[in-house]
Amino acid sequence: MDHFRNIYTNKAEAYHALIAAEDADGNLLPALQAITPLAGARVLDLGSGSGRIPLMLAGLDCTIVASDLHMAMLREQQNQILSLRGEPQAQRSNPQAGWPLVQADGRQTPFVSGWADVVTAGWAFGHLVGWYPDAWQQQAGRAIAEMQRTAKPGGTLIIMETLGTGVQQPAPPHAGLAAYYAWLENEHGFVRSTVATDYDFGSVERAVELCSFFFGEEMAERVRANGWSRVPEWTGVWGKRLGD
Repeated sequence: MDHFRNIYTNKAEAYHALIAAEDADGNLLPALQAITPLAGARVLDLGSGSGRIPLMLAGLDCTIVASDLHMAMLREQQNQILSLRGEPQAQRSNPQAGWPLVQADGRQTPFVSGWADVVTAGWAFGHLVGWYPDAWQQQAGRAIAEMQRTAKPGGTLIIMETLGTGVQQPAPPHAGLAAYYAWLENEHGFVRSTVATDYDFGSVERAVELCSFFFGEEMAERVRANGWSRVPEWTGVWGKRLGD
């Protein structure tokens, strides 16, 4: 099984431990709010994983629907929702508390057309470049079309992807993602902003452990060699208002 698919299918709890350390300075939410107002918005989050975006929006009185292909990630997101509510493990009697969690492929979802004020997709569709190296434009095109379908007229689409881990300057990590990012901008009219979203793991040992788990031993060795408990990370945020 592909490394990332294996994580999303079988290691959702460890994955959430990794992403919970990201964006140490809280830069991501202001970057999203600079694209479009989010307070009180209806937000559909595709490829939602363990809930990075919904959990960040939880205090803004948004109406949120979260969708992901991998049930293990949705179960972990439900655990995070209940933790956010302060509900002890032993008393978690309402597994549906929070917002709706729907298992679906982001390229073909069950949601009604024109529902969302904002449709987000964070660190999700970039995987299509690796999974479909000869057909990623077709596959990613289906995902973009689904974002457009589910957004209301004049709604906003926001895509987030990595611009590098453990590097001092933001850049696409490899040529495939560089082509994908250029395609978003040149073919689909998305406008990119760049945000520093460093990981703060609290210790070098924890940084090495979690970076090895997700990024591999080469990255873990870089973290170890630099003595990083705080690992540089850059995020690209691509926004598009429908009708612009």
